[in-house]
Amino acid sequence: MIIVPNFLLVRSEDHVILGVSWSNLTISDTRPDGIPVLKATTDDARILLTFPPQHVAEETSTGGGTSPATRRAVLSGPSRLAVRLPPGTVFVPTVEGVLQALRQGRPIPPAAPPEATDTALELPWRMIFSVEDRRGGHDVTSVHPTRPMTVEGVTSLWQARLVTGPQRGDTPQDTSVMLRAIDGRTAEQADPDFPIPLGRAERARIAGKAGLQPAQATRLELSALGGTLAATGLWDTFQWEHQATLGRDNRVVTTVAGVLFPLGHRATYTETTERVFDQSTGNTAVLRRDPVLTVTEPIRHPPSDGPTARAFPFDDIEITTVVYSPIAAADWQDFGERPGIYFRPTRQGGDPRDDSVAFPVRCATANGDVRFEMPLLFVADVSEAGFNSLTDQALARHLSDHVYPQRPISLPGVQIDLVRAPARADGDVHEVHSITVGGSLDSSGYRPRLTALQVRLPALRTLLNSDELHEVHFSSDYLSQGPGQDIVLNVAPKIDIDFVGHSERSGSLVTPHFNATALSRTTGPVDLGALPAPATGIIDPALLFLDDATMLGFPLKDLITDLRASPKITSVPQPGQPPTVTMEWKGVKLRGKDTFQPTARSTLDLTVTASASGSDTRCSVNDFSLMLPSAAKPVIRLDFPALTFTQHSGSPPTVLLGPVRMKFLGPLQLLEQLGDAFDLGGLEPDIDVASDGLTAHYSLPLPPVTAGAFVMRDVVVNTAVTIPFNGQAVSATFGFASRQNPFTLAVLMFGGGGYLEVELDTTGMRRLEAGVEFGAMLAIDFLVARGEVHALGCVRFELTDGEVTVTGYLRIGGCVEVLGLLSVSIEMVIGLSYQTDTKALVGRATLVVEIDLTLWSDSVELDSGPWVLAGGRDPGAQPLASNRALDSGEGLERWHEYQAAFVPIETGEET
Repeated sequence: MIIVPNFLLVRSEDHVILGVSWSNLTISDTRPDGIPVLKATTDDARILLTFPPQHVAEETSTGGGTSPATRRAVLSGPSRLAVRLPPGTVFVPTVEGVLQALRQGRPIPPAAPPEATDTALELPWRMIFSVEDRRGGHDVTSVHPTRPMTVEGVTSLWQARLVTGPQRGDTPQDTSVMLRAIDGRTAEQADPDFPIPLGRAERARIAGKAGLQPAQATRLELSALGGTLAATGLWDTFQWEHQATLGRDNRVVTTVAGVLFPLGHRATYTETTERVFDQSTGNTAVLRRDPVLTVTEPIRHPPSDGPTARAFPFDDIEITTVVYSPIAAADWQDFGERPGIYFRPTRQGGDPRDDSVAFPVRCATANGDVRFEMPLLFVADVSEAGFNSLTDQALARHLSDHVYPQRPISLPGVQIDLVRAPARADGDVHEVHSITVGGSLDSSGYRPRLTALQVRLPALRTLLNSDELHEVHFSSDYLSQGPGQDIVLNVAPKIDIDFVGHSERSGSLVTPHFNATALSRTTGPVDLGALPAPATGIIDPALLFLDDATMLGFPLKDLITDLRASPKITSVPQPGQPPTVTMEWKGVKLRGKDTFQPTARSTLDLTVTASASGSDTRCSVNDFSLMLPSAAKPVIRLDFPALTFTQHSGSPPTVLLGPVRMKFLGPLQLLEQLGDAFDLGGLEPDIDVASDGLTAHYSLPLPPVTAGAFVMRDVVVNTAVTIPFNGQAVSATFGFASRQNPFTLAVLMFGGGGYLEVELDTTGMRRLEAGVEFGAMLAIDFLVARGEVHALGCVRFELTDGEVTVTGYLRIGGCVEVLGLLSVSIEMVIGLSYQTDTKALVGRATLVVEIDLTLWSDSVELDSGPWVLAGGRDPGAQPLASNRALDSGEGLERWHEYQAAFVPIETGEET
């Protein structure tokens, strides 16, 4: 028969307070006082002792601040010790009898998780242990007095010390026992709302480790006032030391091994909690926690090759400070259902907005060390069935994508070889101003990777005064395939490489404008949307260049053919000096487009270099023709064997213009013979170079031309070719004589002169100006009388920007002089002009009559005012039949006086 009574044993002298239950015992006898005698008759006879709470979890604090006057605490649950009694054991169920039976029993093998009748010692708080010997057996006994122990009137507290092996009297041979964790569920329960020496993460770690490899307790005592514990757990990635007296902690130390994410350096995190006297609270004994993080692997070597090595282009990586204290206590974070996997090291009392510990890092490169500070995560080294925190891909992605603060780390514009290829290319080294570090995982553990960089391009700073920061990322092809890939970095957002408005920096003759979305090892900034086609290796210029990119004022994308590379723009660092910047675009083949007509040898060549020793710019367009105003209806053809722009170190630019040949076409073919009379190829032009373009002037005087009665003199052929540097169209101007210096033409007694000037560009005729003067003059002299009469005229036609201006005049007059006593002269001038706004031909006549009679002279001037000859009406002009001067009273009176000198005026009245 099995009797399972429940009793409470209480002995006040030495504070024995025990709950007692037993099973598989029989009553062998009864004492005279009625107390039964129990006997173990089977192999499964057991006693279950229940102890009061054995531990108090007290609030801890970190140093550096004022501690609170009171501390919070929480009691553990009761502890149970289940022992098996040897068969034949007899005892009386009194305090002394039960304690005597307890000394003969052995702990029952642990059950995990424990049932209500199994051993479950909760010491420390929420840690549930069973005890065993060193070999994993159950040769553990309890050493305790069965009667109160009083010395000199003082009775000691009753305590049960669990030890290993048999005893020699009251002295055990081995005072240590092994603690096997048997309830991980209890260990992982939530902490109270205040910090305690063993937090949830540490308890879970102890439970996991001690469940497989028990910890050692050199002292384990149970009493009514709490347990006394001196325990040590030494495992491969975790260590635990715990000292408690009568349920209160004196010293608790945990050391967790792990790595620092994302660099992968091994480190340990240690929390030491000790009871100290706190002066700020009146010298009360409080628990002070001191967290310390120690880097145990200061230097880490990079992988030899592969995507991981390429994603972080540095050599050795060193964390230059190895011990970090004081820091804030770890705020452990779970991963899935696994508690306490990682935390972010923070400064004690730091700014909550950014209180991360800044780890100083030194990265070795071929150009020298790069130093910076960065936050890191501590990842505990946790290995259990189906999971390893240092090799788990899901955890690595979680940390990199959701936990690690990927913020730009500022750098002072250091030169870094981002490729580290055996043969360095011009585009391998970049001026890096910040890096953003993420994490990855390979066979060697956690490794850093650069998820973004901010670079400045010295080439664009030199060429375009552009000092912008550009965010770049390693291309996936480069990371997977290595330096054999030409595209190393992708750019986002795109880089606007615009020489429009700064053509002098690109050789003036060409103004590239394209967007760069990547950086090439060989050519610098490139557009991924305009790479060479795989089948042909040819770039479509329409995809590369924007509409405002020009060459000689023509759209650049229309003039290029068989293009195999975009302009090369690179910078090569020089130790202790500014980098050498190069923009190069050579042997670019050209094709015809309307006005621009190349030959098979037509090319564009551009080279710009800038270094500490100076700068050189050279741009040439070779062997081409311009058909003005268009190839469909050409008037002039200009043949250029070469056009070259050069400039050295800020000196004035030099433009070399080969022997330009001009050919008249279409309506001007009548001038071909005259054109053949002069050959520009033998002339050296006068070249005017300004910031916005150049103009080449040619001037060739012709000999007088005589043909019968016709004689033409003072003919000077003027030609000018204007090549703008601002993307506007090339224009040509040619003329015979000029308004200031017209040619002269004589035909017998008649004579005159004139000029012709025409300006053309790709849009057509921009300006046409022509003028001609004509007339005759006759003079006679009879000694007693002489005189002259003349009739002259001029017409000038001008077309400028679509506006037509026609002006002209007629001059008719004469003079008679008799014996030097009388002189009469008459001069009439008729001015003509065509008004485009009113579409009217407007004239104005002026008549001047002058009489000089020795001592008396006078003159009369008559002005008709403006009047319309034909076309629309000018609001300010008078009809042709009207004359304002004659209509006025003063003018009419003078006219009558003039008439009266010759004939009486008929007024209709009798005189």
